[in-house]
Amino acid sequence: MVSRLFACWWLLSAAVWAEPPLTVAVTASFKPVLEALSEPFTQASGRSFRLVSASTGVLSQQILSGAPFDVFFAADRAHPQQLLKALGLPDDRVQTYALGTLVLVTQDPAVKSLADLRDYPGRVIIANPLQAPYGAAADQLLDQLGYSGTRVRANNVSQARQYLSLNLAAVGLTAASVAQDLPGVQSIDPALYPVLEQQLVVLRRSDQAVALLAFLQTAPAVQVLRDFGYREPAQL
Repeated sequence: MVSRLFACWWLLSAAVWAEPPLTVAVTASFKPVLEALSEPFTQASGRSFRLVSASTGVLSQQILSGAPFDVFFAADRAHPQQLLKALGLPDDRVQTYALGTLVLVTQDPAVKSLADLRDYPGRVIIANPLQAPYGAAADQLLDQLGYSGTRVRANNVSQARQYLSLNLAAVGLTAASVAQDLPGVQSIDPALYPVLEQQLVVLRRSDQAVALLAFLQTAPAVQVLRDFGYREPAQL
């Protein structure tokens, strides 16, 4: 009898561990956070996920084309809401998970603050406004400042960070989450740019997806979000 119970327990345990990992589509700005949470999530739940990352716009198009993602972490609310309607998903499949933060990165002595961009003749790196919500927010902020120089458009915030780290331009506007170890990072008043309300979509409901969303609500996970410069949805 004991051996039969042990066999049943082993089979159930093996079934959990044999679950294929969640396939998570994640916007470039949130990828560093999920990378940091990957091992803690596995330790806490016995489950795992693999990441596919690009700009929010690119990932949204891939989903509409049938990409087999389980969960999609976007950098705005517009794309998740569009997917909700296009795919006929119930409203409870979407939720706001974080508020993003835009930062100024400057290694040019001529740009000591955001106000200096008004008359700055140099190049400024931003993510592509047509595909990346952070790029759109940066583009609007530059318009508001009256910046008339050249805007170098990277595919997403990760590429914008790479351009800055390679000194392809000395100034950039990008997500705080990808600028952690860059020199010359300055915070920007959130009132100066559109609210970066970041929503996720559960494309395929499963116990694993439920476990991941529950894990993101735990105190350690929330602290990681804060460490990467994100604000909590309650701050809306």
